[in-house]
Amino acid sequence: MRYFHLLVKSYIVVSAVLLHAVAGYFFLFHPILVHKAIEQVPFYSAIFPPAQVSTLKAADVDKLVQQELLTIMPAWQPLETENLSGIWLDGQQYTSLPEATKQLKDGSHLKLGPGIYNSAIIVRGDNVIIEGYGHVVFEKAVADGKGAILARGDNLKVKNIECRFISVASKNGACVRLEGSGLTLEHVYFHSSQSGLLETAKKHGRIIITDSRFENLAKDARAHSIYLNTASLLLTSSVILANRNQHSLKSRGPMTVVDNSIIASLSGKSSRLIDISNGGELHITNSLLQHGPGAVNNQAIGFGLEGVKHDSNKVLISNSVLLLERANSNFVLHAGKNQPEVNISSNLIIGANDDFAGNHQVSDRATAQLPAHPKLPDVLCNLHNCSD
Repeated sequence: MRYFHLLVKSYIVVSAVLLHAVAGYFFLFHPILVHKAIEQVPFYSAIFPPAQVSTLKAADVDKLVQQELLTIMPAWQPLETENLSGIWLDGQQYTSLPEATKQLKDGSHLKLGPGIYNSAIIVRGDNVIIEGYGHVVFEKAVADGKGAILARGDNLKVKNIECRFISVASKNGACVRLEGSGLTLEHVYFHSSQSGLLETAKKHGRIIITDSRFENLAKDARAHSIYLNTASLLLTSSVILANRNQHSLKSRGPMTVVDNSIIASLSGKSSRLIDISNGGELHITNSLLQHGPGAVNNQAIGFGLEGVKHDSNKVLISNSVLLLERANSNFVLHAGKNQPEVNISSNLIIGANDDFAGNHQVSDRATAQLPAHPKLPDVLCNLHNCSD
């Protein structure tokens, strides 16, 4: 009998050690799976809700965000284009990118064949087009300590380009640094850098971003996924995912339009999703805003908090999903003492402490019949009957 008790004790000890070893492995290397498992058990979900991701260490947040990105979005793919190899500028082939960019002039069209380019570009001419043919990647390329593509001319267009691993000493290295006026980004993928787009122009221009993806930006940086100093913005059919610090989109320009787009922090420890620092007009339609459990700011949108400088000041949000998931307070909008015209209607608003008439507001994902964190709603609110 003594040997039987000894055998039972040994079994219990060995089983406990193995169980803790397996649990430790999943907590360290697959935290997202742990959160998903917890969500299936009501008792443990109440003790360790997914929103407590805000207490995780930085290294664990990194792993969690990377797994979330793999879970919710397919890999980015370049556009299908005609076959082209090498570097072509205005119909002439060049042996190196620096050699070609020295010849850029007003109206130039730079065509790049597939490959990884470690040389940055300074664009001084107006109405220049930089276009990728196949999978074109700018990697660790920096001009003048500022970014991979430094635009000093007006009306630059960048199409079908991936950009990654851009960093500078000032911690605001950008895939595109716009010092001139006017920019179009079409089907670009800017990620894993200090900043995606940084506009520092002194005169007003228009920026159009379409069919593009900004992902995992601003980690350990003094930057945002997108920062605009003076320009008006149209962001359409695009996504900004997992901003890692400060705001996903910050604009000081007079007009910011977000349409048919997704801005989601996931579990990144970022601040606001949108910060309209100096007022102006903010129009959001047919879009999804997700303020995640790791957000350090309880406001999804800030308006005029650095002083209103524009004549027209409005916040218009319609036919959209606003999903707020911080553990504590959550507010859709904070305008301080400013009094912009506000029309927030016909939206599905989840988890907000502020209340807006004319919307369908619920407390959490489960009540809204949405999939568990980190998955995002697969249909935007304009396809649902969201308004009361």
